Amino acid sequence: MRLRPLSLLFCATLLVAGGDPFEAPPELKTFAQKQTIGHMGVATKVSYLLRSFFAAPEDGGLGITYDNAYTRTPMEAWRDRKANCLTLTALYVAACKSIGLEARYGESLRVSRWRRVGTTVRYERHVVAVVPAGTIGQELVADFLPEIRKDTQLIVPLEPKRVLALFYSNRAVELMAEPRPDEALASAHRSIEMDPNLGVGWNILGVVQRSLGQDAEAEKSFLKAIGADPKDGAPCGNLENLLRAQGREAEAQVYRDRGMEVRKRDPFFNAFLAEEALQDSHWEEADKRIKQAIRLLPQEPDFYLIQARLALAQGQRKDAIKALEKARKWAMPEMQARYDTKLALLKGETPS
Repeated sequence: MRLRPLSLLFCATLLVAGGDPFEAPPELKTFAQKQTIGHMGVATKVSYLLRSFFAAPEDGGLGITYDNAYTRTPMEAWRDRKANCLTLTALYVAACKSIGLEARYGESLRVSRWRRVGTTVRYERHVVAVVPAGTIGQELVADFLPEIRKDTQLIVPLEPKRVLALFYSNRAVELMAEPRPDEALASAHRSIEMDPNLGVGWNILGVVQRSLGQDAEAEKSFLKAIGADPKDGAPCGNLENLLRAQGREAEAQVYRDRGMEVRKRDPFFNAFLAEEALQDSHWEEADKRIKQAIRLLPQEPDFYLIQARLALAQGQRKDAIKALEKARKWAMPEMQARYDTKLALLKGETPS
C-alpha cells in the first residue's frame, strides 16, 4: 500500500507572540466551584466536574460536544461549547486547578491513532487529564467521556510546554489546510520555540516548509524529527517523498525501509491497515494485519473487535464469538456489558 505523506493532528488558534492560548475563561472558577460544592473527596469532585462539562445547559452543564475540525483554545471552547481532546483537557486542567485540585497533562498510548482523511493518512495522539486521587499510586483520568476512570491505560506525562508545542504544530496543520501557508509557517516555528526536542514539531515544520517550496529547509527539519523521535515513522515517509521528487531514489528507499520497519512494529498501524482491508473486502490482508496487531499488543480489546467483524463478514459466526469473548476479557470492567450484549445476540440469547 502506497501512503501519502503523513501529518499529525492532536486532539488549536494562532495568537500573538507572548499570548497564552490556554488562558482560562474568567467564569470557569465560579462554574467549577458551583459544580463541586458540597461534594467531599477528590474522586467525587473531579467526577462531578467532568460530568458537568457534558451535561445539557438546562441541567446546569456546559453541553460540550466533540469537534475535531478545529482545535479551540479554552476560551473558544467555553464560547462555542465545542472541543476536541486537547482543548477539553486544557479546559479541564484549568478548572481543576481553579478549585485547588492537582491535575496534569498526559498522553494515552493505548488508543488507536491512525485515521484516513481524504487521501492523507493522519497519525493522531490522544491527550488526557490525570488527577491524583489521594490513594498512593492511584490516578484518575478525565477523557472525552462523562465518567472518570482509573488509570488502566498506559499514560505518559506531558509537560505544559510540550502540550503548547503540540498546540502550535497542530494549528500549523490547520492553517496550511485553509490555506494560510505563511501563518502556518509562523505557528510551526512557534511550536519549535516551545519545545525544540519535539519530533512532531520538526516534522510539521518540514511539511509546511515543503508546501512553500523550501525543500532544503524541509529536508533538515525531517532529519531533525527523525533524530528527536526515531520511533516515529511519519518524518521517514515525508522525507522519502521529498527525496523521490528530487530523483534521489537510493536515499529515498533508505527512509522508506526505515519507515516501514517502524510502522510494522506499531500495533495500531497494523490494526488501521486491517480495517482498511476489511472495508475493501480484502479478507486475507485484513486477517494478516489484525493478527500482527494482536501479536504486538495482545491485551487490546479493540483488536479482537476488528477480528470479530472480519469473521462475521466471512460468515464465521463461531470465530466471531471467540474473538468477542477475548475482547470482553481484556476490556475495562465498565465496558464489559457492551460485549455481553454483542455476545448474547450472536449466540441467539436474550440480552440481560
